[in-house]
Amino acid sequence: MSMQIRPLSEHTGSEITGLDIRTVFDDEPMKERLRREFAERNILVFRDQDLDPTAFQTAGEIFGETMPQQVERFTLKDHPLVGFVSSEDTDKPGGKRLVRGEQYHTDHSNFPVPPKATILYGVTIPSQGGDTQFVNTHAAYDDLPDEMKQQIDPLKVLHIYLSSRSPRRKAELTEEERKRIPEAWQPLVLEHPENHRKALYLNTAHMERIEGLGEEEGFELINRLMAHVTQPKFEYRHKWRKGDFVIWDNRSVLHQANADYDEPRFLYRLMLKGVPLSSPRAVAA
Repeated sequence: MSMQIRPLSEHTGSEITGLDIRTVFDDEPMKERLRREFAERNILVFRDQDLDPTAFQTAGEIFGETMPQQVERFTLKDHPLVGFVSSEDTDKPGGKRLVRGEQYHTDHSNFPVPPKATILYGVTIPSQGGDTQFVNTHAAYDDLPDEMKQQIDPLKVLHIYLSSRSPRRKAELTEEERKRIPEAWQPLVLEHPENHRKALYLNTAHMERIEGLGEEEGFELINRLMAHVTQPKFEYRHKWRKGDFVIWDNRSVLHQANADYDEPRFLYRLMLKGVPLSSPRAVAA
């Protein structure tokens, strides 16, 4: 069966079938074709893959350089750059169950150079539930009134590990992790370094304040933009199958996990290094 590519929604995602991604490892023209598709469509779903942790990491490196996971206990013992997401995850060792990724967000936005992409691979998938929802932040920005775009284009936001108004719990950090996990000022609107489109950059778990705005005014603006971007018209909802290799662009989409399952679930996870984010004003300067 030859490779086939089809759109997953009007504005977001491509499904790729008929391709064993391991055959691409030494095929530079195919790698470049897949990178172009990713830059344009923001999410790629490779169906029916058969990957161990080593092959999973090599497949991820088609799209960029792997970076460390933020919380070390959610990594594979023999593959420290390969993380995991599990139905057994807890907020601390021996603690309460934690559904990592509930609420729409972009990964590790508190890093000065946040990851360009996140990749998950379905190892154990429940028979129902556990979907991942995505919303396209390019389309959401384009849909804003011109006056709002002019207001928000130059704004900067402080991102920390856990916002004082975070709507979700996050994993508790060790003392060592607290010392090394950073905070950063990020643009509220970014210009994508590859497709050059503008996008909203939002993460209510990490956003602590907007430069130049009072606390209440800042959070009111954040909440308005989150309500806008999470409308169903911007959404692609991924229903997982065993063997799915899913990569998404953290600069182009927000995502959220769903906890509506009661069976085992286990996925490998990779993060890919990005570049510093730039606002439209900074790019034009």
